[in-house]
Amino acid sequence: MRRVLTTLALSLAWTGMAQATPTLPMRLGDTAQPLAYKLDLKVDPAQPRHSGTVEISLELQGVAKRLRLHAKDLRISAVEYRAEGGKGVHAGRAATADADSVFLDFAKPLPAGRGTLKLRFTGAISEQDTLGLFRQREGGDWYAITQFEDLGARMAFPAFDEPGWKVPWTLSLTVPARQMAVANEPVLQERAAGKGWKRVDFKTTPPLPSYLLAFAVGPFAVKDGGTAGNTTLRYLTPRGRADEANYAAAVTPAVVQKLESWFGMPHPFSKLDSLVIPLTENFGAMENPGLITYSSKIMLGKPGQETLSLQRSYTSTAAHEIAHQWFGNLVTMHWWDDLWLNESFASWMGDKITAQLRPDWRWELNAQHARQEAMAGDRLPSARRVHQPVHTNEDLGTAFDEITYSKGQSVLAMFESWLGEARMQAGVRRYVERHARGSATGAQFVRSISDGDEDLQAAFASFIDQPGIPVVRFELQCQAGVPPRLRLSQSRYRPLGAGTMPESRWIVPVVLRSPAGLSRHLLKAQSETLTLPDAACPSWLQPNAGGSGYYRSQIDPALIRPEQYQLAELLALLDDQRALAQAGELKLGSLMPLVRTLAADPRRELREAALETLGGLEPMVGLEQRDAYAALLRSHFGALARELGWLVGAADDEDRRLLRETLLPFMADSGRDPVLREQALLYARAWLAAASRDGQPHEALMDPGLRGAILRSAALAGDANLFDAMLGLARSTHDRLLRGQLLAALGAFTEPALAARARKLLLDAKLDSRETVGAILGRQINDPQLAGSALDFVAQHDAALRKRMTQVAQANLPEVLGGGCSQARAERLRQQFAPAAARLDAGPALLAKAVQRIELCAAYREAQSGALADVLNSAR
Repeated sequence: MRRVLTTLALSLAWTGMAQATPTLPMRLGDTAQPLAYKLDLKVDPAQPRHSGTVEISLELQGVAKRLRLHAKDLRISAVEYRAEGGKGVHAGRAATADADSVFLDFAKPLPAGRGTLKLRFTGAISEQDTLGLFRQREGGDWYAITQFEDLGARMAFPAFDEPGWKVPWTLSLTVPARQMAVANEPVLQERAAGKGWKRVDFKTTPPLPSYLLAFAVGPFAVKDGGTAGNTTLRYLTPRGRADEANYAAAVTPAVVQKLESWFGMPHPFSKLDSLVIPLTENFGAMENPGLITYSSKIMLGKPGQETLSLQRSYTSTAAHEIAHQWFGNLVTMHWWDDLWLNESFASWMGDKITAQLRPDWRWELNAQHARQEAMAGDRLPSARRVHQPVHTNEDLGTAFDEITYSKGQSVLAMFESWLGEARMQAGVRRYVERHARGSATGAQFVRSISDGDEDLQAAFASFIDQPGIPVVRFELQCQAGVPPRLRLSQSRYRPLGAGTMPESRWIVPVVLRSPAGLSRHLLKAQSETLTLPDAACPSWLQPNAGGSGYYRSQIDPALIRPEQYQLAELLALLDDQRALAQAGELKLGSLMPLVRTLAADPRRELREAALETLGGLEPMVGLEQRDAYAALLRSHFGALARELGWLVGAADDEDRRLLRETLLPFMADSGRDPVLREQALLYARAWLAAASRDGQPHEALMDPGLRGAILRSAALAGDANLFDAMLGLARSTHDRLLRGQLLAALGAFTEPALAARARKLLLDAKLDSRETVGAILGRQINDPQLAGSALDFVAQHDAALRKRMTQVAQANLPEVLGGGCSQARAERLRQQFAPAAARLDAGPALLAKAVQRIELCAAYREAQSGALADVLNSAR
């Protein structure tokens, strides 16, 4: 799963509570150890509250008069404890401990040993958040679904809500008689429970932490998926939409089989349901054992309209989440400081399985996107370590980011390249076999991988226990009569504007290639020298063979030969060269020959990388330079964009279709191509006119994969009539994907009055702020002529906006509004959002990241202003 947790310290409503005290430790301690749960809940998705009882089998380590449990926004009406073998019941009383926990006080001391704690409680089913037990309305029906990672279980019932407590759960749900209830395990029995109700008892789970318990209630449609090995598969969608899971049903069995083969053991749980959540926020899917949940946009596609984007998104996401069934679920992290291990492994493994399933997709190149994303975050002065201690909610609130996911994935890929696939696989299998059905730490994983190699353990620790990126400099030394040598030296990467950053030292596994073949070297010191296998001084070097090294390579440009490099190596090279320019080590102009070479290459990934590099210059371009920048884009990609055109041809392969989806909207917008804009406007109007006649969008008039791009591009030249047509359809459609595309198009209108109308939609009670904020503000903030108005609007309506937004969205708002490339913009963002950020878990850290990105861009812009002018003038 991927998301960022933020919560406000909301007031609690405990019976007999005192004012919350925010000084208690995050962890409960070991006074009581949970052994098993019996959880009985009454849930009606159409109602805003639920009720229930929980019986927790405990082991008390000593005599105790007070216990502390996690619970948030619950009303506890009864507390009882019965000691094993004891006589009578100890009655207790609940009182608030802090915003996340409750004290249970007893008149007489509870004896050491085993016993059963029973609590009766009620709680809210949130309609706004997608954390805890929440509800959503889809197609007129209400659905109640859980999302307990990371601190959501305590919002549904009192518990020992920590990942290291891994115990069996016996769940019963009392639900409306005509609705379906599903959970981690299959149904054991159903029976009537009064007029209009039924009770559903589920089989007891194997040991699970609280964050992996999951259930859902609603009128779900069920698509039978058959079996994969011994595992029964089902797909649960909103009523009437089972056929939209056709692609998921076709792909999932192969994902399961590939993972069973890789791990060398069967899927470790009794079933595998895949369930749709209509709308998620800050996460796309969750790996609950036996009940994986997916955002509707990832899993659902109308028959015959499963776009290339949906196919890739579902396959890779399913591979990630199903990999968790072994790594994260069968073996669980002991504490949140090892969240990186769960998520980085699933990202690494998910990409590996996707590449195996669809070699034509070249999905192994996704590792380059992960490396690039990781380094973009790891370069910041505020970057944290991968293995980050978690002592507070604030610490945990920053853990679901590119460092946990992408840096961890990139480090795993680097060490797999160093060890080889077979040794890496053997190490993972050792880890899973040793800790199956239990919990483990990152240190135990590294020991399993290294298999006694202390240098490897130290190398791994150097990348996960400190922040930052090493820069490795390669200096070729050639003398007559002496084998060629290569001097390697390392330092911490520092972008312009980063200020003072602590120096660091890594143990870097370097794999390089020269004309004589591969050389491997474990760089331990600040500087070392190795002898190359070449008989003569090599004419070229590849300093990061395979492109999987998590380091920036700095090398004499004369030794760079793109024609000798593999596809992944070219992507890593371009990203490294771009980063060196941002550090002031290269002039911007020196990047352009490589960009031109890759832009002209027929391989889609290289063209997209060149386009992304040019796109990265856009925030640095002043208003007076916009025409020159557009000309630069057209000089590289204009002819290709017009040759592709908006219409998909019968002979177009997938790469050509994907390139069209990326290139054309960018050229219509930033490239200011009038032909592409007018064509998009023509197609959009015809499509909207057909939709307005019968209330149904006509897919035959517009390729589903291009629909969002065409609508956004049409908006650039659109008028009030087009705005009204898009808004009308956005309000009336029940298709969340289409509504999201229409809202993004409304955010793309550039005429000031229409842009102002788009901003007002953020306050529209008939639209969900989770769908409008990013779509509209995220676009306007990157338009230099609209950005100021967007920030003004947010400041003016701050209270009203925050009332409509979840706590997660509030904390992330500075990142949504973090566009721009000037110190003035950075300072405005800091001042405007600092007071609110201080009240949010992870708020200050997320604000700091957004501000620092702007500051680094501003420093880069100032240092390269002359070089940028030269690059822009060269396109005239």
